[in-house]
Amino acid sequence: MDRRILHLDIDAFLASVEQLRDPSLRGRPVAVGTGVVASRSYEAKAQGVTTAMPLHEALRRCPSLVVRAGDARLAERYRQRVAEVLRTFAPVVEICSLDDFYADLTGVPLRVTQALADATVNEAEQSLRPLCEDLRAAVRDATGLSVAQGLGSTRTVARLATTRAKPGGICEVPTGHEQDFLADFAVRDVPGIGPKTAEQLATFGIATVRELWVVDRELLRRTFGARGEDIYWRCRGQDDAPVRDTPALQSISRETSLEVVGDDALQQHDLVRAMASYLVDRAAAELRRSQRLCRTIAVRIGHSDGHTGETRRTYEPPSDRTDELAQRARLLLDELLQRRVLVRLVGVTLQNLVPRTAVQAGLFDQRERARGKLFHAVDAVRARHGFGALLLGESAALLGHVPHGPHGFRLRTPSLTK
Repeated sequence: MDRRILHLDIDAFLASVEQLRDPSLRGRPVAVGTGVVASRSYEAKAQGVTTAMPLHEALRRCPSLVVRAGDARLAERYRQRVAEVLRTFAPVVEICSLDDFYADLTGVPLRVTQALADATVNEAEQSLRPLCEDLRAAVRDATGLSVAQGLGSTRTVARLATTRAKPGGICEVPTGHEQDFLADFAVRDVPGIGPKTAEQLATFGIATVRELWVVDRELLRRTFGARGEDIYWRCRGQDDAPVRDTPALQSISRETSLEVVGDDALQQHDLVRAMASYLVDRAAAELRRSQRLCRTIAVRIGHSDGHTGETRRTYEPPSDRTDELAQRARLLLDELLQRRVLVRLVGVTLQNLVPRTAVQAGLFDQRERARGKLFHAVDAVRARHGFGALLLGESAALLGHVPHGPHGFRLRTPSLTK
């Protein structure tokens, strides 16, 4: 059976997230970065703005450029949602970086309607393009983001096909046509060939994949070692590197720094408790979205004098309810808030996660199940109107102290770990 590898790339990811967050930016040149351009919209690209370009140069080329710092937390949520959609189409999904994914579609059944439409076509000749069109529509419906997709028999072919599909398109390289597709690519564009290798090849007059084909395999191996062997096969569309499934969620962390002002540590501790409650709320929402329960919760703080503390505890039964997890975190946090010193950092981690289906419900816990449904209703409201539409528990005390918007509180230096 021929391998079919899909590479998916989110178009202008960070800039697109900013345009989704602020609809007034749609159709305008947008760049995300704090010193250099980390991401730019296609409108900015058309005016000469490129990634890794200093912002002052980007503004010189495009005076109308809108520059935003970006929101790592929001971007991560969008990326996770894209991955979730992709997993409904493919059994093996690899998350490679912030905005690109691989999926192994080998053996994925074609749509029945497609098979019936042309029963005389051999399986190897049937296209996966209709599936990719469905995937593209599903991602747009779930996130509002545009994605480009490349299909090929290898990771290299699929990734290069994506460059031909941008923005928002689909490029499929049929099995047996890999070399025709690769021939005119510059060697520097081939994944695995870095700038130094491309520069060394250029000294031999080799600039394209077609020109590289004349180089003997043994010569490449002697010149570049094992990497030379890999380059030889990649440029012929015959590398067999597998798509490796990204491991399931092992933990969920939410952490932020706090602005250290004044000298009243006891008064600030109320704000710390409210922030911890909010961080638990964000983590619990992700936990429910992942269909998992948490047994162990850890809380950590860092003081302005450099002292840090962390404590954790395992509870039974496991839970995904915001109120239960927040109560457990509050008890742990109070153990840490024993010093009359201002806090500069607070974080929570949900660990020891188990699938929801692994825990059997009791016969007489109808009330508990009803409370669980309450938080799924909260999730539904937030999915429709934004996380900031509802505030739970102590986190409401952050109002007036931390900027708040449709997507929740705007945290200082937020971070997420898995």
